[in-house]
Amino acid sequence: MDTNVQLPIIDLKRAQDKTQRLRVAEELAKALETIGFLYVDNAPGVDLESLLKNAKRLFSLSSAEKHMMAKHKWNSINKNRYRGYFPLQPEDISYKEGFEIGIENCPFNDPDIHPLFTEPNLWPCYMDGFDEFLRDMKQYYNAMLHTGTEILRLLALGSGLDEYWFESMFLPDTLSTLRLLHYPLRSSSPPDTARDGDKVLCCSEHSDSGFVTLLTTFHYRGLQIRNQHGEWVDVEPRPNSLVMNIGDILSKTSNGRFKATRHRVVETSIDRYSVPFFFEPRYSAEMGRMIPFKDVMKNNYTKTNEYDLVSENGVKYGPWLIGKMQQFAEYKDILKS
Repeated sequence: MDTNVQLPIIDLKRAQDKTQRLRVAEELAKALETIGFLYVDNAPGVDLESLLKNAKRLFSLSSAEKHMMAKHKWNSINKNRYRGYFPLQPEDISYKEGFEIGIENCPFNDPDIHPLFTEPNLWPCYMDGFDEFLRDMKQYYNAMLHTGTEILRLLALGSGLDEYWFESMFLPDTLSTLRLLHYPLRSSSPPDTARDGDKVLCCSEHSDSGFVTLLTTFHYRGLQIRNQHGEWVDVEPRPNSLVMNIGDILSKTSNGRFKATRHRVVETSIDRYSVPFFFEPRYSAEMGRMIPFKDVMKNNYTKTNEYDLVSENGVKYGPWLIGKMQQFAEYKDILKS
């Protein structure tokens, strides 16, 4: 059995050619109707070499320095419960440390927004080279906002809609999150729940909760997706590309036409770094707004009830997200005092 999967490639530079834009958009829609994962090439403003350098710089800080920017759950001095650093949790299936960044200087005019999402970022201002780190992180976040917006325009176009159909769901006060991750080698035996045959998991099986995930895996292996036969297959690293997949909300919005594919991360023989960007709607975005497809389903599409793919009229994105995120170890007690 071939353990690798060949993902489709979407070239954003090619999409800027007016004569090819519709074709690229249709290729994107087809990829999401079938495999649910793809590579994105030529995302503007993306410097992955600099991003990896900054991730390594951040996670090489001492435990005490990382503790200073830890969320309230791990550092009671800090008020943040959502944005900031979270440490390794050896007793859990997932074995990773992370640092989460939200949008900077956003007014968040929604009167109903939960305070979790208006928290300021916790920056490691004491870190050597902090000014460069801060500049690079802000620049990369904005580049991902631009890329996510372009992806949704193409997806709308490929679905037979106006390019800007999704726009009002996201702008101006998106809840999007940039997450830097480090998967170190375990210093002790993993729990039995982290074993799957001869594989050891460092991120448990899941589907993403939001709309669109734009992930850089650099040159690191370990990411696996579950194929249509229920088998786990490896996603080959493509060093100068982003890996894109969608989350449960976009799958719901398409009534299951687009696939929120299950995936996980398995241990390799080296430390691993990755940086996902979760491109997410506004807090009050209506989840029951279904995509009004105008064509019949022409690709190899099979509807699934795995994610409870039904319209949820009256349910807002933010409250739904809070409920969903508590299923993950680093967010389990996010609402507790």
